Amino acid sequence: MNFRSNESAGLRYTCPQRGHCFCKSLLNISSNEFDGHAVKNLAFTAKQYLYRQGDMNHELFVLREGWVMLTRLSEDGKRQVFRSVLPGELLGFQQHLQGPAIYSAIALLDSAVCRVPNIVKTCSSQPEFGLSLASAEANDKMLTEKYLTNIIHRSARERIAFMVSELYHRLKRRHLNRGYTIQFPLKQEDIADTLGLTTIHVNRTLHALREDGLFEIHKHELTILDYDALCTLVGSEV
Repeated sequence: MNFRSNESAGLRYTCPQRGHCFCKSLLNISSNEFDGHAVKNLAFTAKQYLYRQGDMNHELFVLREGWVMLTRLSEDGKRQVFRSVLPGELLGFQQHLQGPAIYSAIALLDSAVCRVPNIVKTCSSQPEFGLSLASAEANDKMLTEKYLTNIIHRSARERIAFMVSELYHRLKRRHLNRGYTIQFPLKQEDIADTLGLTTIHVNRTLHALREDGLFEIHKHELTILDYDALCTLVGSEV
């Protein structure tokens, strides 16, 4: 991977995600406890892959800034979007750490990640780090289960409303919102492949939700126009 790289010196002071639980435990570990290797900050541009499905990626990453989408191609070439990874969240951790990547990670915005070396050794020697990693993965699993529940049991209108609401709340927790406005680099086909819908159905549903005054998307930004109505439509899923 040919990304711009910076050593970890100063990351604990400059990283905008340093206050989050996992990042906090990561930055509290000195570089010499990584066997002489430092946490590195890698920058990559929109539409660039951090890694691809099938790559032998044995590293853990934390998204420092930007927006990354996780995707997988089925044997018949159909794309599935797992989820959007937002700042402060993990990339690259999977069941078989020494196996091929089970999905691809592509940047939708100019992004930067912290690359963490020696995961197994660090988890063994730093229990707090291991617990933070387990907590982060549990949160990811819970979010995946919520998406699956929506895909199986809810209408297109409810699925899209859920997606908008959960992305808004995740970004808001990181202070990455401007009131009810958030960055929204997802295309209609990305929404469709995330929620199990056709692009045409997504287009029609987005138009209807805008006409009903719930939210609007303009120039890669999404603005919630009626937060209470959106919450009512979503229910208790977020």
